[in-house]
Amino acid sequence: MEKVLSSDNVRNAWKQVKANKGAAGVDGMSTKEFPEFARNHWNDIRNHLIEGSYKPSPVKRVEIPKPDGGKRPLGIPTVTDRVIQQSIAQALTPVFDPGFSESSYGFRPNRSAHDAVRKVMEYIRQGYKYAVDIDLSKYFDMVNHDLLMQRLSLRIKDKALLRLINRYLKAGVKVDGKVETTSKGVPQGGPLSPLLSNIVLDELDKELEKRGHKHVRYADDFIILVRSHRAGVRVMRSIKHFLLKNLKLIVNEKKSKVVKSDQCSFLGFIFKGKSIRWSDDSLAEFKRQIRKLTGRSWGVSMNYRLRKLGEYIRGWMGYYGLSEYYRPIPELDHWLRRRIRMCYWKQWRRCHKRVKELLKLGCSKRQAIFTALSRKSYWHLSKTFTTQVGMTNQWLKEQGLVSIKELWVSFHYPNKTR
Repeated sequence: MEKVLSSDNVRNAWKQVKANKGAAGVDGMSTKEFPEFARNHWNDIRNHLIEGSYKPSPVKRVEIPKPDGGKRPLGIPTVTDRVIQQSIAQALTPVFDPGFSESSYGFRPNRSAHDAVRKVMEYIRQGYKYAVDIDLSKYFDMVNHDLLMQRLSLRIKDKALLRLINRYLKAGVKVDGKVETTSKGVPQGGPLSPLLSNIVLDELDKELEKRGHKHVRYADDFIILVRSHRAGVRVMRSIKHFLLKNLKLIVNEKKSKVVKSDQCSFLGFIFKGKSIRWSDDSLAEFKRQIRKLTGRSWGVSMNYRLRKLGEYIRGWMGYYGLSEYYRPIPELDHWLRRRIRMCYWKQWRRCHKRVKELLKLGCSKRQAIFTALSRKSYWHLSKTFTTQVGMTNQWLKEQGLVSIKELWVSFHYPNKTR
């Protein structure tokens, strides 16, 4: 507990919580309000933590949309509890992380989702052509508290710290104004949850390694690579039994399957031939967000729209740029430019305004008037000769439209973009 509450550790924890921002918890306090609160109350909180009398607040239940249309429940702790949890995580990571499996990539220092995806591709190239794709049913809600505390007590001898972690597990969740008890589960949303998740599933990693299986895990998403369908069925059966018996976890039968490696999806990517590509669901979600940001009814300036669009595309390509499949990218850029031309056409609105803007962009007067008088749809007119000659690719770039192609090239060939 002394290391958890050291000044440097708590200061670093607060920096991390502040950087992550995040919503307020059940007490309504924002990260902006926390420094003033801490100046007045941190010494008392610290004393309660040392004495073992500190009681964490329940987490606030919120739901965020999933790409498949469902909703993922998150538990948002108060800012105070986020700082304490982050302090615990920072103190415990050096204790537990060195012993974790090499096959575990989620929420670990110097490891990433990209590393996990590349490792899957490496196994496929070695001839492991079938994937055992296991989906854990509501994993974060199903973590067994007794089992987790037992694992923690093997490495942590500080009873005060163990009691504090157990209190966080039992703190409850506030839903519609009522606090519900939590007899099992680790709420997604707390800084400590990823580490606790890895501690539980490390036993699965070690079991798979003991059996000689090739597998990759990122948090609760994991995939086992085998050489034949028959081997995959056998592994699926035995691992389901192991998860239930040893970890008290249930496999989602509907979503778990044994398939050829080019038919499985992992962390938003698929594996076709010998290349990593983004999945159909990932691309569909990208287009959905682009349609939202380029919606004609969104009454914002084009400068603001292009800025928000650029932020989203850069963030998306920062992750999905890992895809090695170039073919769809020029077409995506073409579609994106057409969406933006449509937005400009809608914003210009009046016939005389459209003629004026097209003339400024170098179109002939006849072309400008003919196009401006057209009653065809915005989408149709965004692809006409006049709008493309006027709003050229270069002009759109000068207005601030980012290029998916350029981002992809900079991801794969960084030396060429310097």
